[in-house]
Amino acid sequence: MSAYSIRYVDRAAVRKAALPDAQRTSLENLEKLLTLNPFGPPALSNRDNSWSAGFQGGFVTYVVSNRHVVINVIDLVAL
Repeated sequence: MSAYSIRYVDRAAVRKAALPDAQRTSLENLEKLLTLNPFGPPALSNRDNSWSAGFQGGFVTYVVSNRHVVINVIDLVAL
């Protein structure tokens, strides 16, 4: 199975860029897990074709395109 690539919509990309180093590292570790299996742990289905997964101090919401093997992050929330 191919690894998925991850794309961020503009708002989520801006929020990602503003993360402190510790949160960014945690998010990067999460991204590595999601690229291998965006539907497995720690992902949770939102039952509307979107998924969420947490990282230290935040979470991402995303949709998956199996046809293009892409994870589109539609929101990133830092707590």
